[in-house]
Amino acid sequence: MSGLATTMEARLACPACQEQLTYYDVVNSTHFACPACHVLFSQPAQGPALKVRQFQDVPRLPPCLPLGSLGTMPDGLPYRVTGYMLRKEKSSPARWQEFMLFNPTAGYAQLALYEGHWTFIKPAAELRSKQQEPQSKTRTQRYVLDNDIAYALYNKYQPRILYARGEFDWNILDDERLNVFEYVAPPHMLVQETGMGQQPQWYRAEHIEPAAVARAFGVAISQLPDRDTVGAIQPAPGGDSWPAVRRFTLLLLGLLVLTEIVLASLRPSRQLLSQHFVSGASQALPSFRPDSTEKVLVSSPFEITEPSTVLDINLRAEIDNSWLELPVSLVNEQTGQGFEFTKNMEYYHGVESGESWSEGSVQADATLTKIPAGRYHLNLYPVSENNRPVGFSLTVTENSWQPGNFFLFGLALLVYPGLLYWRRYNHEQARWAQSNYGPLT
Repeated sequence: MSGLATTMEARLACPACQEQLTYYDVVNSTHFACPACHVLFSQPAQGPALKVRQFQDVPRLPPCLPLGSLGTMPDGLPYRVTGYMLRKEKSSPARWQEFMLFNPTAGYAQLALYEGHWTFIKPAAELRSKQQEPQSKTRTQRYVLDNDIAYALYNKYQPRILYARGEFDWNILDDERLNVFEYVAPPHMLVQETGMGQQPQWYRAEHIEPAAVARAFGVAISQLPDRDTVGAIQPAPGGDSWPAVRRFTLLLLGLLVLTEIVLASLRPSRQLLSQHFVSGASQALPSFRPDSTEKVLVSSPFEITEPSTVLDINLRAEIDNSWLELPVSLVNEQTGQGFEFTKNMEYYHGVESGESWSEGSVQADATLTKIPAGRYHLNLYPVSENNRPVGFSLTVTENSWQPGNFFLFGLALLVYPGLLYWRRYNHEQARWAQSNYGPLT
């Protein structure tokens, strides 16, 4: 930057107010805007200065990057701020600021500021646009290709110059005859300018964070405008890390599924018992619970051969507009150790005001974990409505697939990428809500 800091500079007087203006591109600058009287004038190589326009729309605050300040841009080159413009679109109230940047070797670049979003812009080689198939009968989505990246048409406008200060190497008012097309592929943009009977001019642009601008020009970030809404090429949350997050998440989900398959093959599911009962039936064994007058129903015995087994118990009752309460005790016949649970089943239905209705269920499930190996049977203590006999079926399955842990772990894996995807989706919706064109599909 030291070489740029010693670049030639010169001074000239404003023809309207005689304010002394400092300028830096001594060879090429032809037009100047006075910050004192707000007059835009041209200075021919020979002859007097000519007034071009008196600006009326003067901002209350000076530019956040002062004229003459130095900064290093993303291309690694040092630039000096030599000009400033306040612009708007002809057919909308949208306003933005443009800072002209000058490097004696690389030439000119621009730093655009719109609603707190910064964009670094440089001339580019000519690009060839292509037309996409219409998305609807009323809308056509255009895009351009650059290095196999599709840039979608985001905006089209004609600029108007509201205010300027500093030096320029062309008559900035000529820009009001241009048609400008902006194509986006965040965090990059391609800008095409057409008009005035010339070949289209192309520019490449990239998003810059406000903190990077503040560091580059040595200003406090508090001096820069706050961001409002989502910028046209503002990177989505997650930035370049999103593809890696997505791939890593899919990999973990694949490993989770593979783990479940391996565990299922090592500990296959096996039905240990399937039996039908009737509450209060005479075949019930004359065994009683101390705290109940109901007869206990005892299942056939079954063997659990693996230690720390998971048992899945499924119940189905033959109830219709009634209920069944079923306390169950799993008993180890060698140790007497018991595992107890109670299930309530009720099912009611009918017709009311011509509409059918139903509530409850005839089925219930229970899961017992960490059951030691051994010989077991079930004691059942059914209680029915009005002590009416009720038939019910019971099955006991060993190592049946338990989807709960699988889905909980899968959900845990999806929390961060899911939230990130949701933020990125809303970010894109907000981005394209400010465009008259739809995104590529």
